[in-house]
Amino acid sequence: MNDNRSPNGGKRPDQRQSRSTYKPSHNGGVMRQSTPAQRGERRSAIPHTHAPTQNAERMKQDNREYSRAAGLGINWIGIFSVLLVIMIAVGIIISIANSRARETSLEGGAQTTETAFDTEPKETELDEENPPLKISVSYAFPTEDTIELGESVTSDYAILIDLSTNTIKAQKKPDDVIFPASMTKVMTLIVAYENCKNLNDTFTMTAEITDPLFIAHASVAGFSVGEKVTIKDLLYGAILPSGADATDALAIYTAGSIEGFVELMNKKVVQMGLSNTHFANPSGLHDDDHYSTVHEMALILEYALKIPECREILSTYQYTTRSTPEHPEGLLLTSTMFSRMAGDESGVAEVLGGKTGYTNEGLHCLASVTRLNRGGEYILVTAHAPSTYDPIWDCINVYKNLFSE
Repeated sequence: MNDNRSPNGGKRPDQRQSRSTYKPSHNGGVMRQSTPAQRGERRSAIPHTHAPTQNAERMKQDNREYSRAAGLGINWIGIFSVLLVIMIAVGIIISIANSRARETSLEGGAQTTETAFDTEPKETELDEENPPLKISVSYAFPTEDTIELGESVTSDYAILIDLSTNTIKAQKKPDDVIFPASMTKVMTLIVAYENCKNLNDTFTMTAEITDPLFIAHASVAGFSVGEKVTIKDLLYGAILPSGADATDALAIYTAGSIEGFVELMNKKVVQMGLSNTHFANPSGLHDDDHYSTVHEMALILEYALKIPECREILSTYQYTTRSTPEHPEGLLLTSTMFSRMAGDESGVAEVLGGKTGYTNEGLHCLASVTRLNRGGEYILVTAHAPSTYDPIWDCINVYKNLFSE
C-alpha cells in the first residue's frame, strides 16, 4: 500500500509559508524636509518684495509640488507592495502544485508497478527479482484434421503438437489434470538455468539432500555427500538420469531452499500463462498439489527447447561430469529416454530429446521432441501408461501411423 510519503524519511516537507514582511517608513512616502514654519514656530519678519497675490500663487505652487511628490512616493510603495504580495502568492501556489504533482506521481508509479506485476510479471521493468519474459509459448489449437488417438495409444493422456503451425495434430484428453512425475524436471531445468549466473559455480552435496531421497526411493544421479559439483553437472544430472539429488541441489543453490525454488517455479508457470499447472517440489515426487496437463507439459518442453543450452541437455544421450575426489573419472550420466530407444525406430522421424517420468500415482510418462524425415518438428507428451516401455512404444507408433507414406 502506498502511503504517499515523501522521500525525506516518511514526513512531508514543512509547507508553512515563508512570508517576507515589508515595513514602509512611518511617513508613508517621500516628504519634504520640514521647516520651523511647518512645525508651527514663528518665522522672523521678511521684507515683502512681492505682492500678496504673487506670494499666494507661489505657496499654491509649492503645495502642488509637495502633494505631487508625496503622491508619487505613495504610489510606488503601493505598487511594490502589491507586486511583492503577488510574487509570494504565486510562489505558494507553485509550491503546492509541485507537491501535489510529486504525490500523484508517486501514487501512479506504485499503482503501475503493482498492476504490471499482477498481470504480466516478466514484461515488467528489468530487475533481478522480475526479469522480463524473453520466450513466449501459447496453447496449441485443434483443427478439423485433429485426430483423436483413443485406444491407439496405451497412455491415458496424449497430445501431439506441430510446432511449425502451433496446431494439435492428435490428442487424447489433452487438458485433463495429470501428475507429471519427473517430467517436472524440465521446468526445474528452465528455472535453474535462467537464475544461474555461472555454470561453473559449485555446490557441495549434503546428507540432508541425499538421505530423504534414499528413503523415498527417488531416482538419483549418484553424487556423493561432500562432493563439490558444478551447476552444469547438476543440470545434466537432473535431466539425463532424472536425479532428484541434482534437482534439490539446484533448488538450494538457486533460491536458498527447496520451498523458495518452488515459488520460482510457480511464478514461471504464471509468466508462461499456464492455468492448470502447479508444482510442490522440483523433482516430481508425488504430491496432490503437484499437477499439470499433457498440453501444458508440452508448452513447458517447448519453452525449454528455445533455450540452446537446455535443448542441448535434453538432447544428450550420455554425459560425463568433471573429475572430483569422489569421482576421479567423473560420473557417467545416461538419459533414461535414450537408454530405452535409439529414436528412429518409427522409420519416419527421429526423436531429438525429451524427459521421462514415473510415480506410483502418475504412472509412466514421456515428453519428447521429434523431427520428421520430411521436415518439421513435433512435440509429443503422453502420460499415465502402465509399464515402463509403453510411452516409448506410444511415441514410435504415433509417428509411424500418422506419417508413414
